[in-house]
Amino acid sequence: MVNVDYENIKKYPTVECALCGFLFRNKPSLKHHLDSMHNGSKTLSGFIKKRPRKCTDLQCMEKGCKCKFYNKQLFISHLKFDHCIDFDIRCLKFTSEGEFLTWKEDFEQESNSRYVRVTGCKTLQDGKKLSYYYCNRSTYFTSKSKGVRKRSTPVKVKGLCTASIKEVHNSDGSVEILLCATHYGHDISTEHMRMTKREREEITQLIQQGDHPDFVINAARAKASDSLGRVHMLNRKDIKNIERKLGIRHPEFIKQRTINDLSTDRWIMKLQRTPYNPILFYKPINVKYENLERNDIMLIFMTQNQYNWINKFGTDGIFMVTEMSMVCAQLYLTVLYVCDEFNVMLPVCFMMCNDSKIYQSFFLNIIFNKMGYIYAKALITDDNYDLYESWCSIMSPVKHVINQRYIDNQIIEKLQTDIEKQDLQHEIYDKICSFFNGSNESMKEEIINYTNNNLKMNNETKPFGIFFDQMFASRADMWAFCYLKESLNLNQMININTVYNQMIVLCENNKKHFTSNLSKNMHIFFTALLEIQKNRKKKIEEINIKISKNHRNAMCYPSRLIFPLSNNKWRVTLEDGTNNGYVTITRKFCKIVDCSVKCQACYNICAHIYECSCGQGEITICEHVHMLGIFNKRSLIDMDELKEEKLDIDDMKTNILLKLKRIIGNLDFVNDEELLRRISVSLSRVENTVNKVKKADDWYDD
Repeated sequence: MVNVDYENIKKYPTVECALCGFLFRNKPSLKHHLDSMHNGSKTLSGFIKKRPRKCTDLQCMEKGCKCKFYNKQLFISHLKFDHCIDFDIRCLKFTSEGEFLTWKEDFEQESNSRYVRVTGCKTLQDGKKLSYYYCNRSTYFTSKSKGVRKRSTPVKVKGLCTASIKEVHNSDGSVEILLCATHYGHDISTEHMRMTKREREEITQLIQQGDHPDFVINAARAKASDSLGRVHMLNRKDIKNIERKLGIRHPEFIKQRTINDLSTDRWIMKLQRTPYNPILFYKPINVKYENLERNDIMLIFMTQNQYNWINKFGTDGIFMVTEMSMVCAQLYLTVLYVCDEFNVMLPVCFMMCNDSKIYQSFFLNIIFNKMGYIYAKALITDDNYDLYESWCSIMSPVKHVINQRYIDNQIIEKLQTDIEKQDLQHEIYDKICSFFNGSNESMKEEIINYTNNNLKMNNETKPFGIFFDQMFASRADMWAFCYLKESLNLNQMININTVYNQMIVLCENNKKHFTSNLSKNMHIFFTALLEIQKNRKKKIEEINIKISKNHRNAMCYPSRLIFPLSNNKWRVTLEDGTNNGYVTITRKFCKIVDCSVKCQACYNICAHIYECSCGQGEITICEHVHMLGIFNKRSLIDMDELKEEKLDIDDMKTNILLKLKRIIGNLDFVNDEELLRRISVSLSRVENTVNKVKKADDWYDD
């Protein structure tokens, strides 16, 4: 590619403008800037004076740095060498313009970004065409609105983003691009994305077919994945905008009909014909089906992202099956959860029916038909041994864990019944709650001693003590963290409340208006799933920002602080003298497929592959692990350079021997005495140089 801007970027010397503070590579650039920007009285007639660049266009936003730049190449050089920010810069080649545009659309969707062309093509002297694409969040936006904006952050970042694409059209139709994929000055958020051309065409096709807006929204959300895109957050406002562009108006809006007036059978049949069919099983009322009653109604569904969650976290994962009552709909909801990398339970499959207890085995069989065998580490349920046996017979044998929420509700109800004093109730309840999350080995004996020596010995607490001993104390290995820590290899207790409470509130909230219409209920659950995905993605983005900051801080420490103890253990000396002067890093194994919490600059080290004794890297990656990753990366780079250097030396030796052979072969054709004398002198010099190197090597060997 001609005139590559950032392919071999290096540290540049700079000169500063005394009037505005901008930095330039050399004095001619500074002189041109002074003439065009600070000498307005001497502008020539017929020429338009340049618009002075705003000081925030290319301004370093790192802490304590006030540098401003007039050149993007110089700006990237400053960020890379002065602040140790890694830039993803690639050169790619495509056979045609269509192939490039297809790749661009896929890349934008994967990276949650968008590149726009703000100027036309420029024709070069050799016939090639040059175009520039910039990040859509670059430059400025002046709002003319006087009201309150719904969006918390504006699309434009009041400056220039470093991400860009330089495109060159060759005469043979091929396309070469230079991509800078690193964004600076803003976060990567789906909120500021736009739907791609293909996505808009799919939505337009559904609207033109006359489908209800809520069906179009459900069809888009059913194919959502962890890389949440703009189309997955489709709402009625977006559909109205598309209808306005098409010049049509949906008949459902004219009649003011709601989703409750639509046929559930027709709704579900349409969803089953979509590419990402979320319906696993559906039995309408008054339809015969084997092993089911005629009056039974059942719907089991799983979105594409829920399917991905099972594949990602299901390998030797921890599952939970629980039942909730949908009060307004007079139905029961059964949910299968899986534990993610943050120890939070995520819903991965739903069943709505009129009697869930009878059909929980049927629910597991449907999941088995979709997923096959699930080799779980543990299964969390209420005190329901029949459900546990069904899981073991259908899926695989697992450890049975009793849901803490179930135990908590049982204990509160029994305390209020058997003990009159509220102070005593609170004292006993607080003590039992400490057993749930206590990780010390002494907690095992403490549970038994407290039951026998405190609860059973006191006449006021004896009835409750007998109940607690029979129901829970004798089975403490099924709910207490001090037992589960060893049997399930957990670092912290599983967070059941976060998503579980959200589902409980959803089912018991009268404002959501659950009805017997399953399509309406499914739409509500799709909306709740979208909120869970948004919160999860936001959490991953926040943790990855912390990881990148820790990596930047770790770049300041020398590698001599790392000392290997074994193949899987290292010691890192601390300069501040805390933690006895050092921490220990141990290599572990991450069972999560394509872990989301990782550092790309450290060869994609995730937060689970190393354990540091500093206690700061359970969810993120601490600075000490980054130091080890940087050390390993530099060692591999040095090894590669040594190998390349050795190959270069061998190639040079081969080339010299080949040249000598050619000289000897052609020496018979040389008859000039003076020329032969020059060749002899040159060969003598070469021989003397080789002898000197050989003698020096022999001396070092001695």
